[in-house]
Amino acid sequence: MKCYPNRFGTKLLSIPSTAQVNVTTNGTAYRVFPDENDGQSNAAQDYKVVATMNVAGGTSPTAQLILQGSVDGSTWMDIAPGAQRSAAGTYNEILDPANVGVLPWVRARLVLGGTAPPNVDLTVELVSTGGFQLATS
Repeated sequence: MKCYPNRFGTKLLSIPSTAQVNVTTNGTAYRVFPDENDGQSNAAQDYKVVATMNVAGGTSPTAQLILQGSVDGSTWMDIAPGAQRSAAGTYNEILDPANVGVLPWVRARLVLGGTAPPNVDLTVELVSTGGFQLATS
């Protein structure tokens, strides 16, 4: 088993507590560019998504964070779904797209449901063992 810290990170989605949402929200679509000069081969570069989500209110509420990937930036597929939450609380979660890998484009998607969806704020960060940059084009 490999054991190493994730050295690089950048925010995929940030919804502050002062601007909670109660509708399904797609984060910005980002193109992932691994650093070619960091001594880490792109094939071995390990990505994770680290998230903190605060869920409040709602009637029969559900909230789920999903990492989505795309090869073209327009057709999206779920590559690392998080646990579906059905109660108020603060949830820390790590999503691991290890079985699929990170596709050239990524985005975070917050899916809310229920008779009355909850209010949610969250921070979602993409972290990796190697350097990378995100671009919107």
